[in-house]
Amino acid sequence: MNRWILATAATLLSAGFACAGAKDDLMKTWEKGAKALSAAQTAEGAWTFDGKNGDVAATGLAVAALAGGPADLRKAYEAAIAKGCEYLLKNQAADGKMHNEGSVPLLTNYKTAIAVMALAKADSAKYADAIKKGATWLTNFQYQEGGSQKAGPDDPNFGGAGYDEKNNQPRGDLSNTAYMLEALESAGVPKDSDVWKRAVKFVERCQNRSESNDGPGFDKMNVVVGDDGGFFYRPGESKAERETLPNGKQIFRSYGSMTYAGYRSMIYAGLGADDPRVKLALGWIAKHYTLDENPNMGVKGLYYYYHVFASALDAGGQAELKDAEGEKHLWAEELTAKLAALQGEDGTWKGDPKWMEDVQPLPACYSLMALNHAAKYLK
Repeated sequence: MNRWILATAATLLSAGFACAGAKDDLMKTWEKGAKALSAAQTAEGAWTFDGKNGDVAATGLAVAALAGGPADLRKAYEAAIAKGCEYLLKNQAADGKMHNEGSVPLLTNYKTAIAVMALAKADSAKYADAIKKGATWLTNFQYQEGGSQKAGPDDPNFGGAGYDEKNNQPRGDLSNTAYMLEALESAGVPKDSDVWKRAVKFVERCQNRSESNDGPGFDKMNVVVGDDGGFFYRPGESKAERETLPNGKQIFRSYGSMTYAGYRSMIYAGLGADDPRVKLALGWIAKHYTLDENPNMGVKGLYYYYHVFASALDAGGQAELKDAEGEKHLWAEELTAKLAALQGEDGTWKGDPKWMEDVQPLPACYSLMALNHAAKYLK
């Protein structure tokens, strides 16, 4: 009996030390990354992607990364956060949008959504007016019958959002839509707003679930809707290309980052854990659980994957996840260990050139934001 008690106590102590070790590792990794990120801020309070010109998206992501960090560590970066917010406000137009006027492409939805999210994380009360104006612009920009971009329910873009309101990307995609919805969630847009209902229609059209995806125009592309529950980039495209089923028919292949983005978007839109669309998405996630790659994409978009991986599981309140083999994963601990191992001596991260993940500060922002979500599950 005494031996059993001692063995049990040793096991519990070991588990406690492991958890404490993961928390310590996260704090060290975060602080190292935050120091490197803050050092890259320009005199005007911005961050850049080219080393010269301030950028709303780079600044918003950096502000969100620092402002969402562990409270004890955030204190050292309050001045940097405040200067970053000033830069964002300086680039807000009267109608609420935030972008870099004159840049090509404008990427207005992408930049406005990130800026709204950043301001909300920095100080939702102080920046309430700017957040509300930004959220209003985003809501109006969503593809819909009465918005700035006209689209009826039969249009594949309906309910979604794209990169630009001009001529560069006149279509909706799940990445931009997920950013928009994350911003609206941060802004506290009521769940009974029609913006969420419209968004669900777009998001379900990006899911391989034939019962809920009506596949607008898929037949003209010789594609059918699959049933694995995963998500692809937009109605009409997967960045993971197409998959040929055993029956010879083709589907848009589901992949990791978009599946987590789709799952998170459904949670934000108010769909519960028992909703069949949500359950099937979580089933895909369990079947493809990994931190070694962006499933079905390899290293492409890996750090974005880490960000949506953590934010989605946090949105769903998943402290642990059981994979298809029944193995339980404490994802926050595993993610912390992975990002600590990938971090360079200078505190930065570097990924694949595809989608700019070799360009600072993008991978650092994604990594720190992922750690911010993980921190909630490490005591």
